[in-house]
Amino acid sequence: MNKKAYILFTRIPTPNKVKTRLQPKLTGEEAAQVQLELLKDSFIKFETLKNNGIDLFLAYSDEADPTIFLKSLPENFESFPQIGETIGERMDNAIKTIFAKGYEQVILTGSDIPNLNQKILQQAFANLEEVVIGPSADGGYYLIGSTSLIDLSLIFQSKIDWGKQAVLQTTIAILSKSKIYLLPTLKDIDYPEDLLEAIEHSRKDNHFFNRWLEENRGLIL
Repeated sequence: MNKKAYILFTRIPTPNKVKTRLQPKLTGEEAAQVQLELLKDSFIKFETLKNNGIDLFLAYSDEADPTIFLKSLPENFESFPQIGETIGERMDNAIKTIFAKGYEQVILTGSDIPNLNQKILQQAFANLEEVVIGPSADGGYYLIGSTSLIDLSLIFQSKIDWGKQAVLQTTIAILSKSKIYLLPTLKDIDYPEDLLEAIEHSRKDNHFFNRWLEENRGLIL
């Protein structure tokens, strides 16, 4: 077992359950397909992190039976279900689950950030003294991680409105006594305009997502 662990935190791509803010521009099935393509790219981009001393985990939600979805998971990933009523509780429990296995550094990210890559994750681990955060363009963050000596429950058990612009600012205030390293700001995919922007700015290594964008330009423009 390595001492570093990465958690890809995701919802199972289920029509009308995921990426609902892409509707009504997209149908429920099309929105779920966007989520699936982003995940498929993430599996490819991150599966070799294990060769660099980082163990890989997928924390999945309970929108649907995960059996078929998990069959597409690369063997380098170990999966486990999310537990909790709120997204804060689910992230908190996911991180605690991995620390309980004996890891010293744990980083968690969302699954809908097209331009997240290995270089950024390695930068996060390399600069993780106490806490590392990857800000997102909407005022939240796409990545959070800490060492085993820092209790991130202070964040997740707080009454943070995870859908608002003050999430990052509030989190930094709660962790003001910790040493925080901030990564480059990235954009996630929440709204139809994010897809439109991604046509111009999605990295070339997003093979599945880029193909979806090309094949569905008529839906986006």
